[in-house]
Amino acid sequence: MVKCAAILLTAGKSTRMGCLKSLLPWEGMTLLQHQLCQLGLSKVDQLVAVLGYQSRKLIPYFENTSVHFVFNEQFELGKTESIKKGLLSIKEGTDCIMIISVDQPVNQLLLDSMINHFVQTKSKIIIPVYNGKRGHPILFSTELVEDLLRIKEETNGLKAVLHKWKNEINELNVEDRSVLYNFNSPKDYEEGFFERGLNCNERF
Repeated sequence: MVKCAAILLTAGKSTRMGCLKSLLPWEGMTLLQHQLCQLGLSKVDQLVAVLGYQSRKLIPYFENTSVHFVFNEQFELGKTESIKKGLLSIKEGTDCIMIISVDQPVNQLLLDSMINHFVQTKSKIIIPVYNGKRGHPILFSTELVEDLLRIKEETNGLKAVLHKWKNEINELNVEDRSVLYNFNSPKDYEEGFFERGLNCNERF
């Protein structure tokens, strides 16, 4: 049986947004709660959250969950350090890993479709594509962990791995435009914002 882990990145300073992105409203809850909820409903077997900037404000959201969280004390150095921190906490026997930023909202159906696609194809990399545009999150086979642990900000982080394995990338066409959301600034957030509310029980 295929086992999939997810690394949730929520360590950044949110400089361009001007406030802590994890606590922005989204679908009737905070972005962080939304991500935890959807991941909890999905087929993801293990969730590792990487905290850093203002982590004390986020820790209460993990109470009464089984989410394993780690701290990136070097969060000011960029996202790559957080990814590597998360990778080092992934359990043995995991087959694939999804890397998810807290400011890129996901949903259970998308996550499950990506995992199912990995089960069917055993691709090294799976990227969701909406209307010809690549989106998020990205799923990596654990065969690529050594490459992922070598990423650096100076060499464009994950882009270096995507370039190295460009011929092994499997694009999964989806009808969900939210795979393109990337809330780096207030403008990005306002354009993607909508309230519809969720009723779900968090599994983690």
